[in-house]
Parts: sequence; structure tokens; C-alpha cells
Amino acid sequence: MIDDILTKFRSTGNLGRYKGRVWKMVRRFIPPVKRLFFEGDPGIPGQLWYRERIQLYRVIIEHQPKSCFEIGTWKGGGSTFFIVHALERIGSGKLHTIEIDPAFYSEAKKNYSDRLSRYSPFVELHRGNYREVYPSILRDVGRVDFLILDGQEDAQETVNQYRFFLPYLRKGTVLMVHDWFTEKSRLLRPLIEDTAIWEIESVLKPPVSLGLVTAVMK
Repeated sequence: MIDDILTKFRSTGNLGRYKGRVWKMVRRFIPPVKRLFFEGDPGIPGQLWYRERIQLYRVIIEHQPKSCFEIGTWKGGGSTFFIVHALERIGSGKLHTIEIDPAFYSEAKKNYSDRLSRYSPFVELHRGNYREVYPSILRDVGRVDFLILDGQEDAQETVNQYRFFLPYLRKGTVLMVHDWFTEKSRLLRPLIEDTAIWEIESVLKPPVSLGLVTAVMK
């Protein structure tokens, strides 16, 4: 029953003013684990919906990646938060996340310094263009165990990001892509669905998600 309600309302970011006030009154009656996936860190805005957050967390716990990468930190309360939360639970691994907007980067940096300092061993926040910042990091790391693509609503840019990382993907690499059924993933979908190198492990579909695919490289 609680899961159904939280799934319906997606996350605290979707509640609006009135439902947001109601949530503040009832949240203490929600089991802590379910509350965590619905609201993330209450002081840091985050995207993704309730079911998507659970799925992201489960994938990290199951596959236990060592080197994780994402493009677009925003303020750090969305995919970044749930990836590093899972890495902390495992006790190993590191997420490299990059934000091109200086204001968002500064806010995320402050959030992880002030509110979420316990996650510092599991995350490194970078500022700038991924094409300029990530090459040296990727050379040092050598491979990517986990990659999440959730950038702007631009089909070609999504493919560009995928191809940028492709030389560092290996057997067992986990790829997650958000907005799987929107314009963002239109050009990438056939590269994943119609090639022999990827096995699609799961797909979250509407109405619980805008589309979140998990694929593992064979």
C-alpha cells in the first residue's frame, strides 16, 4: 500500500505546495527506507522517481562496480546521491560525476562537504566539460564498471556520450540510461537493443518511470 502511494506521487519534487505540506506531517510515519527513496536527502533537490531510485540502488548493490561515471551532477541529490549511498553500503567503489554549470557544481560541492561528508570516500565531483576533464581520469582508471546516461534531451548528444565512454567499457560493465522512451534515447536505443554486445537486464516503463534501462555488456 505504501509503495503504491509513493510510486504514484513519484518523489517529493513532484508533490507541489499542498501535498508537500502534507508530506512533512506524515513522513515520520513512513518506514525510513521507503522514506529515503522517496525524498532522498530532504535538504538537496534531486531528480528520478521513487521506483527509479530503488532500481538504481539495487543495480549498484548487485553488481558492486568499482569505477562509476555519470555526466551531470546537478545539485547532487538525484542519481549521484543514490549511487554513492549504495557504494557506501558496499564499502567500496567510487563515482566520478561532472557538472558543467559552475553554480550547480558549487552547490553540489557544498552539499557533499557540509551535509553528505560521510560519502566523500565514494565520490569525486568534477567541474567542466566531460570531453576535457574525463580523458585523463579514464586513462588512470583504465575501465568503466558502471555508467549512467541522463543528460539533456538531445538524441545525438546521448550517442556522443556513449561513444566517448565505449573504449573503456568491458565485459560486465553496467549501463543505465534514463528517459529510454523519449527523444533523448532515440538514437541510442538501436545501438543497445539491436547489437550482440549488450544484454538488457531490466526496463522500467511508464507510469512508474519515464524509462530506465539497465544493460550489461557481454
